Amino acid sequence: MPELPDAVVYRRRLAADALYREIANTTVVDPRILGDGLEPRRFDELLRGRTLTETHRHGKHVFARYGDDTGWLALHFGMTGRVQVVPDGTMPEYAYVQFHFEDGGALAFECPRKFARVRLIDTPQSFVDAKALGPDARRADVETFLEPFASRRGTIKGRLLDQSVVAGLGNIYADEALYQEGIHPRTTVPDLSENDLRGLYDAIQEVLDAAIAVDADPEALAPDRFMLPHRYGDEHCPKTGVPLETETVSGRTAYYSPVYQPPPE
Repeated sequence: MPELPDAVVYRRRLAADALYREIANTTVVDPRILGDGLEPRRFDELLRGRTLTETHRHGKHVFARYGDDTGWLALHFGMTGRVQVVPDGTMPEYAYVQFHFEDGGALAFECPRKFARVRLIDTPQSFVDAKALGPDARRADVETFLEPFASRRGTIKGRLLDQSVVAGLGNIYADEALYQEGIHPRTTVPDLSENDLRGLYDAIQEVLDAAIAVDADPEALAPDRFMLPHRYGDEHCPKTGVPLETETVSGRTAYYSPVYQPPPE
C-alpha cells in the first residue's frame, strides 16, 4: 500500500512533469475512482483548459491546484494506486483516470485494485480537517508528534497506523520505525516513556528520509541498517541474524525481530 514516501515521489513527479501544461481533456475509464459521486462529464468540464499550478502533500494524500482561483485535485492511492507521466500518450493497463495535455502526452492515475480515489476539493486544509487527519509524519516537530499520544491507549503499532494520530505511516514503515527503536509492535502506548516516544519520532524521520532517498523502494534500503530488505528477502534480522517473526497487531501483519524487539511481558 502506498505510504508517505510514495506520496512524496508522486508529488514530485507531478511538480516536475505536469505543472503549467494545459489540460486538453480527461478520460475516466471507471467512474468509481472519482470520489463523492462526481460524474465524469462534470470532471472533464471543470478541468478542460485548466493547468495544474501548485502541488501539496499531507500524509498519504497528494494535492494539485487547477487554475489560479479555483479548486484542487485530491489524490489518494488506496492499495495499489500511483501517478505515472505518459510522454507519448500510450496508457498503462490500469490508467482509470487520465489527464491529456494540449502539448502531447498525458498523466495517468493508475489503480489496479480500484481502491484509489480522485476528488475535487476546495483546499488541502479543508480536506485534512474534514478527514480529521493528524499531523504529517514528516513535517511535525517532536512536540506536535507527542501530543496525541498523551491520551491514547492500545498498541503503538495501532496508533502509528491511525491517520488521526499521525498522517502518512502505513504497515511497512511503521514496522521499520519500531524495529529501528527496538520496540515490539504489540507494546501499549502507556508502557512507553516520553523518551521512548521521542526516540520513535527520530526513528520515523530516519526511516522516511531513507525511503524517500531511494524513491520509495523498500527493497533498496541499506540491508545492514534496515529490516525491510530482509522482510522481502531472507527474513532475518540484520542486527542479530535471527529469523524475523510475524504477528497480527491491530488487524495488520507486523514483522519484528524477537531478540531485538522482545515482546512485552
